[in-house]
Amino acid sequence: MIECPDCGDLIPDDSHFCDQCGAEILVCVNCGALGSDDFCEKCGKPMVARKDYSAKTSKGDVGGDDGGTTVGSPRQKKICLKARDGGFMLTPQDGAIIGRKDSPYADDLKELVNISRLHGKFLRQGRDWALVDLGSTNGSLINDVMLAANVPMKFKAGDVIDLGTYLFDVIER
Repeated sequence: MIECPDCGDLIPDDSHFCDQCGAEILVCVNCGALGSDDFCEKCGKPMVARKDYSAKTSKGDVGGDDGGTTVGSPRQKKICLKARDGGFMLTPQDGAIIGRKDSPYADDLKELVNISRLHGKFLRQGRDWALVDLGSTNGSLINDVMLAANVPMKFKAGDVIDLGTYLFDVIER
């Protein structure tokens, strides 16, 4: 059994996705470490989908002069929310509160009075991201659609998110 890099649940050794949270299991092209980020926490090399890595390694296509970076297919780029008027970016973290207080984003948002202290939160749903409005005073919108309180709504690169009247473009990095 292996531990899911996202939720910590134990899953079968040959799993490509976590049965508990749905996270895709990724593998480092260089050292073989498992994870869920774009780059390995141990050596910094790119991570690929485990199913792609397994298919390539069974055919003997691992390694080479490039340090193993030819294995598998490229991963989807990370997304972030770029503030239109603030020059800062918010990088989604699963379960992270968005707000002016008790939030990993509080330093960037503290001057934005139309964002509630506990405005919303990010949720990871497999490879997708969702935003949940926590009953904020001024609300949250994705592409001009108002979010119902405590109901997750998915977003992706190219979308526009409005948090309490402040606009953020969802971009890939």
